[in-house]
Amino acid sequence: MTIDLYTPNDVKKVRLQLIEEQEGKCLLTGVPITASDSHCDHAHDSEQLVRGALHRHSNLTLGKLEGLWLRYLSFWYPHDLPTFLRQAAEYLERPKDKRWRHLGWMRKMQTLYNSLNATQKTKVLRDLGCTVSCSNDTARKKEFAKLLKQRDLGYNKIKSVILNSKKG
Repeated sequence: MTIDLYTPNDVKKVRLQLIEEQEGKCLLTGVPITASDSHCDHAHDSEQLVRGALHRHSNLTLGKLEGLWLRYLSFWYPHDLPTFLRQAAEYLERPKDKRWRHLGWMRKMQTLYNSLNATQKTKVLRDLGCTVSCSNDTARKKEFAKLLKQRDLGYNKIKSVILNSKKG
């Protein structure tokens, strides 16, 4: 027999009972949870049945995944969300194909470079072969952006130079 919940207090009582039944752990992740960092998770279908007590971040993430499923996958993908997630896990666990590096690496290097102080940035520019003298941060960033596009440098060289500049 299913008990229908009517008030937030009803939900709180069920959540506390679930936390106890789940031995104080998030049913999704197994991470310890307390009443204050937990949510009463439920299916977002026509029945709205409670599934368990989850850490609030697990609950938010699961909600996002289910929303993304409805918005981007459910209309063309022939299977359900759990099948997609299993396939996604298998895909993510595959060995990396090291033949190509996506151009997103340049943005990552810019972010890493931007985290340096002015002295470190100047050292990176010099160590990468820049001969232009840069008197301000805007000029340094502009020169670094040019260096990023030099194919003879590449990700490994640029990353190594940036990391070495942080050491001293």
